[in-house]
Formats: sequence, C-alpha cells, structure tokens
Amino acid sequence: SHGSSTNYIKANKNDNNHEMKTLRKQWATIPAVPSIEYPPDVQSIHQEHDTLASTLGDFDDLQQTPTHNPQFANTDKNTGNNNESKSTTKAIILMDAFSPYHGQYIAHAARHLYGAAVIHVASDFFARYLFQVEGQMDHLSSRLPDLSDLDFGAHGNNNGSGIANGSDVEAKGEIQIWKSGLPSNIQICGIYCESDSGLEDAERFGVALGLYPRFHDGFDKARRDKFLMNEVVKSVCGLEVVQQQSCENLEEALEFARKLGVVEDEEEIIGRENLDAEKRKVRITTQRKMVVVKPPRGVASDDVHLCSNLASVRMAFDKVHHSPVFGSPTSSKHERVLLQEFASGVEYAVDVVCKDGERKVAALWRYDKRSANGAPFVYFGTELVSAAENEKEVERAVCEYVFKALEALSVRWGISHVEVIADEVDGRIRVRLVEVNCRQHNTDFSPLTNACIGYGALDMVLAAHLGGDEHYNYPPEMERFRLNWDSVPTMPSIRAKGAILHFVSYVEGKISRIRHDVLEEIEGLDSVMDMHIYPQFLEEGNEISKTVDIRSDTGWAHLMNDDEIEFRRDYDRIVELMKDMFEVKE
Repeated sequence: SHGSSTNYIKANKNDNNHEMKTLRKQWATIPAVPSIEYPPDVQSIHQEHDTLASTLGDFDDLQQTPTHNPQFANTDKNTGNNNESKSTTKAIILMDAFSPYHGQYIAHAARHLYGAAVIHVASDFFARYLFQVEGQMDHLSSRLPDLSDLDFGAHGNNNGSGIANGSDVEAKGEIQIWKSGLPSNIQICGIYCESDSGLEDAERFGVALGLYPRFHDGFDKARRDKFLMNEVVKSVCGLEVVQQQSCENLEEALEFARKLGVVEDEEEIIGRENLDAEKRKVRITTQRKMVVVKPPRGVASDDVHLCSNLASVRMAFDKVHHSPVFGSPTSSKHERVLLQEFASGVEYAVDVVCKDGERKVAALWRYDKRSANGAPFVYFGTELVSAAENEKEVERAVCEYVFKALEALSVRWGISHVEVIADEVDGRIRVRLVEVNCRQHNTDFSPLTNACIGYGALDMVLAAHLGGDEHYNYPPEMERFRLNWDSVPTMPSIRAKGAILHFVSYVEGKISRIRHDVLEEIEGLDSVMDMHIYPQFLEEGNEISKTVDIRSDTGWAHLMNDDEIEFRRDYDRIVELMKDMFEVKE
C-alpha cells in the first residue's frame, strides 16, 4: 500500500453517511440480489438477420437484436432455468451500464459474442439518484450490497491483505446473501464500471467478492483522488509530475500560489488559446505564472480554474471549497482544494486496456482545448493520432509514461482513460500527469476507432476479461466477431485521420433561429461521417447557454478522411461555422 498519504485521506474523509443508511432502511424489504442476463441461443441471431456483418465495427448494427431471451432472462436459483448446467458460464459484472455505446454495448457483446452472462449492479450514487430524483424502484434489487461499514484500510488491499477489520456482521451478511444468489456454475471474470461515480463502489465490491487479484485490481483511493495519484506516481515510479498542494484553507492556497510565483493583481483569469491550428498545440498567451485550482475529485474540467493572480485564486478556492464531491452518494463536501502548477504544452488522452498486467494502448488522442466564453479549457476537438514505432517520439513517450503511471497505481485489469501534458524542456520531451480515470473515454469513440484503427477499447475489454480460454464453449458462429487479445499490438497505428469535434455555443438566451444552412454545410463536408445536435437545441424558444465545458456543448461531429489536407480543411471550417449555428433574442 501507499502509506505516505494516510493522514491526507483521514483529513479529507467525510463521515456523513446518515442519508444512505436511512435509505437502506427504507429499501430493507427489497434484498440486493444478482440481476443476471444469460447468453441467448446464438442461432436465433442467424434467424433474425439474413446476413451478419463481417467486422467488429459492423457488429454495432446487431445491437438492435433483442437482448432478453425468455428462456434465460432474469433466471436465478429461485426461478430455476438453466442454472444447474454442468458447464461453467463466464460472467462480467456491469456497474451503472446505461449508455447504449458503452455499457450496453458490452452487455450485448458479452452475451452474444462470448456466450457469457452479464450481472447488472447499480452503484450507491445511481441507486439513490433513480430512487430520489426519478422516483424509480425497479432497480433496487440490483443495487450494490451494503459495504459502508467494511474497513478497506487507507488504500485498500494492493498488498494482498484483503479486507481489514471488516467486522460488521450485517454488512458481511448482505454480501453473503448476494453471493448465495449466484448459480454455482457462474464464474465472475471481472467488473466493468461505466460511471465515474461508481468507480469506488466497483473497487470495494470486487474486493468483497474475492475477485482480487485474479480478475481485479483491489481498492485504492489514489486512482480517483487527483492529489494522491500524483503523489503515488512520483513516489513509486519516480515520474515527473506538476508541483501541487492539498489546501485545507485559503491561507495555505495563497501561500502555495505565491511559492509558484503568482502575484497579486487585478481580478482576472487568463485562458488558453490555440496558436497552432495545424498541429492543435495548446499554448498559453502570456508568460505570467499561473496556478490551477480544482477539486481533488472531479470530472470533465468541472470546476477547474486557471488563475493568473491571487485575486482569482481566492475566487476559485471559495467556489471549490465545500462544494459537493462528484458522484458521492452522500452529502459529502470537498474539505480540501487542490492547487497545481500550470503545465503548458500539448494535452493527450491515452485509452489503455490491461489484461493481468499486460497493457495495450487502444487509442491515443490529442486534445484541442481553447479559451472560449471566458472559460480556459473548452473542448473543441479530440483527434486520433498514431503511436506506432515509426511515429513521432513524443507520442511514444506519452504512452510509455502512461504505462508506468498505471503500474504505479497497480492498475492491471480493465480500461483506463489517462490524460497527460507533454512539452519540450532543454531538448528533451517532458510528460506530466493530468489525471488517471479507471473507466472508458466518455464519448462515442467506437465508430471512429473501428474505422481509423480497426478495433476499439470496448472489444479489447471483452477480449481481456472473457476471451482466450481454450476450454470455454464460445459460440462458434460468432468467432469472426471476437477480438483476439494476442493479435492486438501494444501501440496502435491509424489508417485515416479521425477526430471528434464538439460544437461550441457562443450565444446565450432563447433560441430565435436555428441556422439549418450552417448545419447542412457541416453535414455535407467530405470528412464528416456523422453529426448530432442535442434535441433541446433544435427547437426555437428553448434556452441555450455559452459553452464553458464539455457538459455545455451543443452536439458533436465525427470526422474521418484519409486525405490529411481535406481533413484539416474541414476541421477548420467547422470551427468557424460553430459561431453561427444559433441566433438568440436580444
């Protein structure tokens, strides 16, 4: 375990679990039990489709196939069908699997391609949200068993010690009740968590089920806390990271900002500006010293502030301090605020899939973040780049850094989305960590990666957890759809240029006109393979706001072209056209 930050964890811990305990009492009459979907009769797929697609990418078209076979759906020991089969059935636990292009794709592919069962579980956050906000109760039997009183230690069981001091009989009883609902022939081969809010629950659940270390990475807070992850990456592997401090009060924050060279000045926040449209390199517009202020637990640049003076540090600290912890199922607040040295350079995201410690890059992305509407880090584009042997040294250095960071955090199974900043110092490439996310890239990336690379991260997850067992009875009819893990290279190369463009709104108010001529021009560009405007922005009179983060954009476009000149031309044209998509009432 990583013992150096134990005091930080204790200081940052919020013990306000009263609300979840109250809810669990309300739910006590509905026991948490395994919600299992069994593999269907694969032959039925042939009967429903005249022809089958011939590539993994084309398998997306089969997702409309009904995923519930009456012979198998929701069967367990109490309802009786096929649970006592003599052969083992592989299974994967899917937590918070709501997205049709993430968790639901994995559920469908696991059952149809691999002949595996899928066990659905709702994290504490989503169980509470669906119950309190949406007024739903159907999901309660699929909720996570109560793990709140089990002691996982400061960092958990990366030293193989298992659950420490888990003495609460009732909580242990819920786990045992859940496990007793599993048919004896089910073999759980891993956990896939789609949501950021469920990641800690997924780690705790895996430990409680005894999946560590054969199919699971154990429990470690450093995989979610941005301060801890940087400290661990630096101390365990000696990797370069930004200077940082976890601040309990404003005085500590101002002292650290002064240490970095931030000075008292008029109230302003300097943003980023893209100065190199060709290479999408993000550069800072000034040489003034700056500091990043953000919550230690967050997502998608939410509440991330780039401060150029002490006045803006004060504002940012006050906004983050005591703000709700992202994804917390309780009313937890941020007791500390993270300040980090601003790292200028090019930002990359690396999607990695691990199989028992063997790491492979599924996709390498270069971010195009710019200042817009007063916000410093607005996503404009996410572009696929190659990491193959003959590619640029910087891309290779980025991937190698990410592999070491995942090793430091003991990530040996499943999918990760890791963000870093790369620049050049004294003639050498310097890579520093932004954050590690132990979940998928939160966008519909599969169409692009399948087209530009030939495979994708989700198919790699399935191959890692469910594939490669020569003794398992995989559906033979689906062999050509299954990805062979051993055939996937460690580093991907691209066969066409590809990018996701995020539509940025520059207006705010009630929509008075939707520029369909602009939308039609974008759709007609040679590089555009797909585009989508969110429905709320397709009706006049609806409210629209200026885009300041990934949650406030208005839609997206997927670009792909094997001609780089045409690709760049279309990319730049769309960025210009974004400004004229909507008009609002003055």
